[in-house]
Amino acid sequence: MIKQKKSVILILISISIIYFAVMIIYAFLPAYLEDLDTPVPMIQLTRSIFISTLFIFPSFIGKLSDKIQNRYYFILIGIIGMIGSIFLLSFTKNLILINILLFIFGFFASSSIILFTLYVELVQNDPKKISLYNACMAAGWFLGVQTGGILIYNYGIGHIFLYSLIPFMLTLVPVIFIKEDRQLILEQTNKISESNQNSNNEGEFVDKNPKFKNILSSLFFRSFGIRPILGTIVIIMGFHFTNQAEIGFLIGINPLMQFFLMILVGKIITKKNLKLLVLLGYILTIFIILGYIYSIDFWSFLIFQILVALSYSLFWMGSLTYIAQNSTPKNKGRYMGYANTSAFAGDSIGGIFFGLLLLIFNLNYDLSMSYDISMFFMIIFPVISLIIVSFRFNPYKKTMQGSKKILNSEGEH
Repeated sequence: MIKQKKSVILILISISIIYFAVMIIYAFLPAYLEDLDTPVPMIQLTRSIFISTLFIFPSFIGKLSDKIQNRYYFILIGIIGMIGSIFLLSFTKNLILINILLFIFGFFASSSIILFTLYVELVQNDPKKISLYNACMAAGWFLGVQTGGILIYNYGIGHIFLYSLIPFMLTLVPVIFIKEDRQLILEQTNKISESNQNSNNEGEFVDKNPKFKNILSSLFFRSFGIRPILGTIVIIMGFHFTNQAEIGFLIGINPLMQFFLMILVGKIITKKNLKLLVLLGYILTIFIILGYIYSIDFWSFLIFQILVALSYSLFWMGSLTYIAQNSTPKNKGRYMGYANTSAFAGDSIGGIFFGLLLLIFNLNYDLSMSYDISMFFMIIFPVISLIIVSFRFNPYKKTMQGSKKILNSEGEH
C-alpha cells in the first residue's frame, strides 16, 4: 500500500458517512413522495430518473478524471454539490423541482464515486483492502436505513432531506484532509509492475487481455434480473406476513451480513479462485429468485436474505478486484465507472421490464401470483450472466510483461 494511510482511513470514514446519508434518501424516497400525494406512476418515474444518473455519469466522470490525472477535485466537487442539492431539496415540495434536483444530486453523487478509484490506487489494488471499502459501504447502508427508520418514526417522513443533510455536511471534514500524491501513485505502479515481471505472485491479478466487456455485461444482466425484485421485496414479504418489525429486520440483515462477508471474501480471493467465486455469486442469484417465489414465512425469507448478501459479496468483490488489478492509472477511473454504470443500468432498465411483466400478468384476484410468474421470467438474466462468465471469461491465462505495457495499456474491451 502507498504510504498514505491517513488518506486511506479518511476515505473509509467518508464513504461510510456518504452511504449512511444516501440510503436515507434511497430507502425512504418512495414513502416521502407518497406522503406528498404523488401518483404511483410518478413515484416510479422519479425513482428511475434518480437511478438513471448513476449509470449515465460515472463512466464519463471517471474518464475525465483519468484524462486530467486528478481524483480529488471530483471528490470534493461531488460532496459540495450533494450538500447544495440536498439543501435545496429540503425546501421544496414541488414534484418537478424535486426531479430536477434529484437529477443534479445524482450527477454530483456520480462524481463522489471517484473516491473508490482513488482508494484502489492508494491500496495498490489489494483485494483485502478493497473488501474493507465495500464493508464500510455496507455498514453505512445498514446504519442509514435503520437510523432513517427511527427518525421517520419519531419525527415524520417530511424531513428526510434534512436527516441526510447533516451527515453530508459532516463528510466534508474527512474529505478536506484527503491527500492525493499522483506522482507517487504512478511511481508505485511502475515498481509493482516491475516486481510482477520478475515474480509469480499468486496474489496478483494481471491479465494480458482484460475481459472487461464480459465482466461488465455479466454485471448488467445480474442487476437486470434481481435488483427490481429486491426493490419490491417489502411488497413480496407483505404477502406472507404483516409484522413490520420482522420485515424491517429482514431488510436490514442484508447489508449487515455484507459487512462481514465482504471482509471474508477479500481474505480468501486469489487469482485461482476468482472466476469460481464470481460464478458462485451468479448461481446463488438464480436460487435466491427461486427462493423468493417459494418462501412463505420469516425463516425462509431470512435464509435467502443472507444468501443475497453472500451472492453480492462474491460476484461484486470478484468483479471489482479483476477490474482494479487489470486497469492502470490512465484508465482506472473509466472502468470503475463502467462497473457502476453496468450495475445501475441493469437496475433501471430491469425495473421497467419487471414492471411491464407485472402489468401483463396482473391477475387481479391474486397480486402475489403476478409477482411469482414475473420473477420466473427474471431468472433468465442471471442465467445469462452465468453463461457469459462460464464461457467468455477466462482471467489470468497470460501475464502482462513489462511496466511500460501496464502503464501504456488502455485495456481491451
